[in-house]
Amino acid sequence: MRSMTAVPATVVALAACTSPCLAQPAADVVDVAAFKGLVLNLGTETEDWQPAFQAAIAEARENRQPIYVPTGEYKIRKAIEIVPVEVDGKPFLRNNIRMFGAGKFKSIISQQVEMENCINWTGLQYEKPATHGQLSHIHLRGGTITLNIKWHNYFTLDTCYIAGAAQYGVYAEGWSSRFLNSTIRWCKEAGFRGGGHFNNCVIRDCYFSRDGIGIHLSGVHGSRIESCGLERCAKAAIFVRNTHGLTINNCYFEGNGYKTVELLPVEGSANTVHLDVNCWAIRIHDCIFRVNLDEEGALISIADCRQGHIYDNYFYCSNPAKNGIKLRAASETKPDAESVIADLIVERNWHHNIENPLTESEPGVYETAVKNGCSFDWPLSGPIE
Repeated sequence: MRSMTAVPATVVALAACTSPCLAQPAADVVDVAAFKGLVLNLGTETEDWQPAFQAAIAEARENRQPIYVPTGEYKIRKAIEIVPVEVDGKPFLRNNIRMFGAGKFKSIISQQVEMENCINWTGLQYEKPATHGQLSHIHLRGGTITLNIKWHNYFTLDTCYIAGAAQYGVYAEGWSSRFLNSTIRWCKEAGFRGGGHFNNCVIRDCYFSRDGIGIHLSGVHGSRIESCGLERCAKAAIFVRNTHGLTINNCYFEGNGYKTVELLPVEGSANTVHLDVNCWAIRIHDCIFRVNLDEEGALISIADCRQGHIYDNYFYCSNPAKNGIKLRAASETKPDAESVIADLIVERNWHHNIENPLTESEPGVYETAVKNGCSFDWPLSGPIE
């Protein structure tokens, strides 16, 4: 008979795993705090941790270790530069660096000079890109561009807080990158700017608010915006142009499209989602759209969309709102260019408390769209501008 007092080691190990514990940084990391001696003017108003970060990056690359940023605020006055190093025969090791902090409200890198970027994590040129960078559990603040990842492929941003950019919170060029579970706020021109072969990229479970534009995309092929919240973005929550194949799904929009804040100036109309010029195969589905605050704008504004599909969305406003979907006669950024609304299907959407569920900017836009193969299961309504 087996003794009841003999407990297998595997059972003990499994029991230990069920007890609550806090994740700790691995010992095999490069700790930025270890380079405190390189900080310029430590403890003064002109303190600058940038040289310490550069030394940590050099050591991390040499030893192929991740970089750990402990709890605290790290003020910088020049951009942190993470650029590729050529590795013969191993292109994916050019910039395979991971940087992580103790939490997105605990480890703060703060750019003190508005004309400098915060982090430049960029490739050398289009055909010599950075690859496989990872940034997580950290707060980036300020600068012209807070996180600049031009010519960077396979990048991962996870559980970060990015705020206060004079231009863009994130500027991204490159393909197959993932932007996850992060908050991007108070960025003057756009919280996120994706372009330059921004292909097969995903923005998922993120939150954008108080940005000039939440997400601005141009030069996109086959990317997705999924399960994001976008609130109180001035010009638009999402602004799309020069894009082939974009899906926006399961997102929540509220209180976007407004012109009342001097910090975020808006020209033209302000919309929640705007499809501007050269937009192909755009899919918008299973989203909740709440009031757009500019009465000249709309929850979905369409100047150009070919072979698109807008379906299964809920346009819900607790207070009366003006426009649901608005068809426009011309692009805003290229008003002299040909804009086409063709082969667009709008179906199975629901609306509540919206004065004009489907409207047009001038007479004939709706009629032309129908002639171009579009179908709408809502009737045209509302006065013309």
